[in-house]
Amino acid sequence: MMESTLVVLEEALAFGDTIVIVRSGAAIAEIMGGPARRGQEWLTVGDEGAGASHVHIKLSEIDALRFRHGEDRNAALDVLNANGEAIFSLSFRKTNAGRAETFDADRLAAVKARFGHLAEVPA
Repeated sequence: MMESTLVVLEEALAFGDTIVIVRSGAAIAEIMGGPARRGQEWLTVGDEGAGASHVHIKLSEIDALRFRHGEDRNAALDVLNANGEAIFSLSFRKTNAGRAETFDADRLAAVKARFGHLAEVPA
């Protein structure tokens, strides 16, 4: 894991109004993004207070970030392991143009300007 990857991830979390999405074969967990705290082995995302939700991510597994923004979806950063598999995704709320009642064009433009360079380029 490169230090610069963590710096960008922490910046994305600080962007505000994000959701951390963790998927497994049989479940999906979504928690509000929040502060990130680094320990020796784990990155903790979210609030750890009483009744609050958070997630622990093994620092040694974080390898890269990939930006994506599909039609009728919120923009997101996928946090990838060394095999290119998503460990979790960080979704930027209010960036789905298909949801006119909550869409914020300025927010989407700011997210794309900051993280768009991390998008995969189709072959």
